Amino acid sequence: MKETMKVAVLGAGLQGIATCLDLAWNKNMSEILIADYELSRAEHVADLCNKKYGNKVTAKHIDVTDFDALVALITGYDLVINVTNYYYNIRVMKACLKAKINYMDLGGLYVESIKQLEMNREFEDAGLLAITGIGGCSGVTNISAAWAVEQLDEVEEIHFYCGCDDWSTSTKAFEVSYAIETIMDEFRMNPIQFIDGAFRELEPHANEKMVYYPDPVGPQLSHNITHSELGTVPFSFRDRGLKQCTYSIGFPKEMADRLEFLHLLGFSGRDEIEVDGARVKPVRVLKKLMDGMPDDPNAVINDCDIILTVVTGYKDGEKIEYTLESICRPVKEWPELMGAQVYIGGASAWSAELMRRGLITRKGVCGPELAVPPLEFFREAAKREIYVTARKKFMLGSSDWEAADRKKKINQWED
Repeated sequence: MKETMKVAVLGAGLQGIATCLDLAWNKNMSEILIADYELSRAEHVADLCNKKYGNKVTAKHIDVTDFDALVALITGYDLVINVTNYYYNIRVMKACLKAKINYMDLGGLYVESIKQLEMNREFEDAGLLAITGIGGCSGVTNISAAWAVEQLDEVEEIHFYCGCDDWSTSTKAFEVSYAIETIMDEFRMNPIQFIDGAFRELEPHANEKMVYYPDPVGPQLSHNITHSELGTVPFSFRDRGLKQCTYSIGFPKEMADRLEFLHLLGFSGRDEIEVDGARVKPVRVLKKLMDGMPDDPNAVINDCDIILTVVTGYKDGEKIEYTLESICRPVKEWPELMGAQVYIGGASAWSAELMRRGLITRKGVCGPELAVPPLEFFREAAKREIYVTARKKFMLGSSDWEAADRKKKINQWED
């Protein structure tokens, strides 16, 4: 256990603000660095934190593609929390190895996550830990699954769902709760899911269905997308019998229509296009336009994300289903943050506190489901007004789950 901790946060965007505020609020964090390619953005975050919690946050410029500069910047810190775009995860991990520092990020959207796991031996040999995917989804989802798996002898299926809605008022024409680059990638990529013990690439909007999220979101059409959970969870629990693992997301219809429109216009395209002689990625233009929208000083934040983690398996020969639920709303401590920011950006800060207390001891590279103790993590979440509940479902008088599920269909005899 360390008395205090020094943490470097890379990225001062939507989630970096939340990560920094959470760390600065924690009296056990003695020194915090916030670094970004745009120094002014990092300075804004540092000023916000220091006005609220005292002068312990320092802002610096960094280009994470400059390896030597990055190593020099982070040397001497206890932990690096990488909140830059997931494209840079491997670069930052290599810098952490060189500087001999533990590492966390918000996820690698599967495609980078699986590459990150290949660095396991290097981090093990260095006596370091790298946790990939310790945000909201992934992060809270993975750890919820880990809690349920602990209750079972064998696990068959893990399904993640995230629904959202937003009743905020603002003069901004368009806002999102996490990186627009990531959202556009999610719309572009064919969803990769773990089906019947193997990874499969599905068609866009695969398995679209109505998911009944708790209030205040309620029923929402949700569909499979590629997501970071799929990059670690199937590997983590395959030896427990896991055969199915999927991730589905839902948006309110107006937001879903806007995102689909942007995708169809080509803003999700990964290749550069030429505009007046300049080469540029379409999503970078979109991000620049969104960043340029003036803030509304009278904006009222009132969003909601709901995470459902459904785990099915066996205990003492009986089939059991656990559903864990997290409702993420704005909180009193940080009125400047959306509820989505509080848990997506904050989960790494909660985990930093658990690391400081000596409760995270694993070495190597893994998802949070193998490194973070669930109950202690949930206690940290509750301190931020994020409460995790669990429901246990089992059969009475029968063990025929298939027959029971068939009764829920309008045409119950059709396969």
